[in-house]
Amino acid sequence: MGSPTESYARLGKNPTLIRTNTQVYAPNYVGVLDDTLLDDIDVTEGITPGGWLIVNTTMSFDEIREKIHRDDINFAKLDATNLALEVLGRNITNTVILGALVKVSDIFTLEQLKDAIFKTFKASIAEKNAKVVEMAYERTEMLDLGFKMNYEADTKEPWSQIDLGKPGYKERDLAGVWYTLGGSEKVKTGSWGVSVAQWNKDLCINCHRCFLVCPDLAILRELGEDGDYHVAGVDEYHCKGCMNCVLICPKNALTEKMKKEPVGGKK
Repeated sequence: MGSPTESYARLGKNPTLIRTNTQVYAPNYVGVLDDTLLDDIDVTEGITPGGWLIVNTTMSFDEIREKIHRDDINFAKLDATNLALEVLGRNITNTVILGALVKVSDIFTLEQLKDAIFKTFKASIAEKNAKVVEMAYERTEMLDLGFKMNYEADTKEPWSQIDLGKPGYKERDLAGVWYTLGGSEKVKTGSWGVSVAQWNKDLCINCHRCFLVCPDLAILRELGEDGDYHVAGVDEYHCKGCMNCVLICPKNALTEKMKKEPVGGKK
């Protein structure tokens, strides 16, 4: 529901060996919770040769591999979004991906995962999450290309720092928003979310609350003949589906629309 985010976990059978909680630069397993990330960033960066890429998607393995520039890793996939909607009633896919991780690895068993779930959540929530990881385990498809994990390979990428240079940066102070006209054409934030805001002109009263809360200036405005600005729609190239505008609109002139309908229709 926002910008691409990475999170990390180190696991070992001997807990005394895990002595750091910093970023994992050379993961053995990577789970991608939104397949639009395959177009936006290199999700395979640093993966150990022989590692696994697990993707929440309805794409075929061939379609996935066309977007990936690695020929030394294995693949797994499942439709985690629709499974989460089916069982949890919400598009929360992180627990679903853990069910897939159990299938492709020997890190922990399904029973150990469910035990951890019941220790973490209250019973009513835990039961649904335990069910969803079981179903994820069953539905996960694997493309094992025979690559074995090579723990001796150093796959850490050289440290890099992104330089300034985005359009408009010279005209703003360094802490200013660079989403000026044309400023974010290189950053398609609209691919980051699972939904997009829809604007209804007939219901809009031009209070501009939506414009003020949008973090990406995705609410379009036009200067009218009366000399005032009027809301004119939603810039779907940059709307990342945070739905701040939907929540704040006093007249329901903005609503949420899923970019991909669940299999079998709306849930």
